[in-house]
Amino acid sequence: MTSESAPSRPAHHRGRTLGIVLIVALVLVYVVVVALYAVNERFANIEGCTQEPPSDAILLSITPESVNAAGDRIVANLTVLSFGPLGSAETSLLSEPLTILVSDTDGPRSFTIAQDEIPSPQSLSFITDGYVERWPFDSHSVDVAIVPLQGVGDDMTAIPALLCGSAHVPGWTFSSEEIPGTDEVVVDGEPVTQIRVTATRSVATVAFGIVILGLMAVLPVLGLTVAIVAYRGIRKVEATLMSWMAAMLFATIPLRTFLPGSPPIGSWVDYLVVLWVVAGLVLGLVIYVMAWLRWGTRGERAAPDGSIAVAAVAVGSTATAVPGSDSDTSDASGADGP
Repeated sequence: MTSESAPSRPAHHRGRTLGIVLIVALVLVYVVVVALYAVNERFANIEGCTQEPPSDAILLSITPESVNAAGDRIVANLTVLSFGPLGSAETSLLSEPLTILVSDTDGPRSFTIAQDEIPSPQSLSFITDGYVERWPFDSHSVDVAIVPLQGVGDDMTAIPALLCGSAHVPGWTFSSEEIPGTDEVVVDGEPVTQIRVTATRSVATVAFGIVILGLMAVLPVLGLTVAIVAYRGIRKVEATLMSWMAAMLFATIPLRTFLPGSPPIGSWVDYLVVLWVVAGLVLGLVIYVMAWLRWGTRGERAAPDGSIAVAAVAVGSTATAVPGSDSDTSDASGADGP
């Protein structure tokens, strides 16, 4: 009694320790994901429009509304907050029409604000540069040049402008920086300074995606463990477990589509994780079928050596003869008699 129960205690202790470690790890992952989601608001802003409107420049605000990573587009609203030196002293509106040029947009690259008109936000679709296949570590940026012009025809004067903005797009973090201008927009022979707006996945989105991928990686480990243990004869083979393994295989696609941002098919996660999850589950199902053929209960028509036998029905009789059985031998000897 003592010799049999002693080895089981360490095994039971290891199992309980493993269970505690898994529970603690799950709680830690939960806390980290929730904390990242809570602090995400601090990192989801461009430079906010908190300064006083300048008296010598037009104050413009750009507010991203959505990010289309697959289509390489950022939709944003451009709003004139203050006309600065062009505003009337009585109404703060324009005394003359104002034209604003915007670079790297998909569509019209200029719009005009009429005299005494209250400006409304202009919805613009900016063309971005990025690789969505690198999800969730992809980034999408656009270089924006904005030039306010006043005048008619060729006699137009550039007005100084100050750009600010804020952003709140779920799942994305924005940043901005000034970069030297290019020959695309030139005023008085000098390239206009551009603002580079960059959108990246928020840390909460990245953490969420990594957790989902980790859960997907657990599925083939479970399936292969059950299949190998059953094939070695350590555990009893249950044919109903094959439906459980098939269910895990079909659950891979819903989990794949549940990834935040819906990365397109062919992203690096498909080659690094999803493909091998499917391969591991299929391999586990194949091994379990082999274990079922090896250790499963034989049917009534199985041959003594375990192979599949075809039953032969005697003419004029309802009896079934199985090759290699005792009844088959006795029937054969009776047929040779007188």
